[in-house]
Amino acid sequence: DYEMLKQSVDDETRFAAKDMDEAKKGIAEASEKLSDAEGALTVAKKELAADVGAKGNLHHDCMSRAQSYETETKDRDEELKVLAKAKRIIKESVEGASLAQVSFVQVA
Repeated sequence: DYEMLKQSVDDETRFAAKDMDEAKKGIAEASEKLSDAEGALTVAKKELAADVGAKGNLHHDCMSRAQSYETETKDRDEELKVLAKAKRIIKESVEGASLAQVSFVQVA
């Protein structure tokens, strides 16, 4: 009876040691995966910060260009209005005159 009890305790101890070794191996693997994941997270955070900065710069550049385009468009519209007015004035001033009476020579 003692031998059976001893054998049972020995078997239990051996299985427990095997289970503990497997658990330690699992913990080591999990720790390695955690370390890798933390490293990847650090890299991702740095990349995110760089992307957010680039997005901010791009937004600023886009807004500046949009404002420049709006200014250029307004200036061009004003130029077209002035040219149309000048064309109208010239047309009105030469409307009844013959070519001999019209001169485009500038006098200083």
